[in-house]
Amino acid sequence: MVSHETIARLLIISCLTGFAGDAALQYLSTFMGGETGWGLKEYFRQHGKAESLFIAGGMMTLFYIIYFVILGLPLNWYYLAIYGVVLDLLFRATMIFPSLKGYYNHLNYFWSGFWGALPMLMPYGIMLMIDKLSMK
Repeated sequence: MVSHETIARLLIISCLTGFAGDAALQYLSTFMGGETGWGLKEYFRQHGKAESLFIAGGMMTLFYIIYFVILGLPLNWYYLAIYGVVLDLLFRATMIFPSLKGYYNHLNYFWSGFWGALPMLMPYGIMLMIDKLSMK
């Protein structure tokens, strides 16, 4: 059972990770990823720079709330990775954000799954690094 304190810490870290990750993607997609910026330029154009930051931070927080509160899954690297891949597949299949069509057209299932799993793993890794550094 994951403590409420751990869940709260992960919610904060996941929100900040979503926010910072989106900012990094906005910057990188301007000069990398070809003409479409990995298919993300349309997404950023449609939602705007500020709005997309808050969408990413909010969605990361929501994904962790669903993971712990609704699904009751354990804090585990494998579960987080599989959960991220499943979320990516759901987003690909339902096209909740039509503005991400270019992204899914640009990436095959493996790479979009990889990039779906990574953001779910990062907050846990960051929390573990913080814990390790605070013990010294």
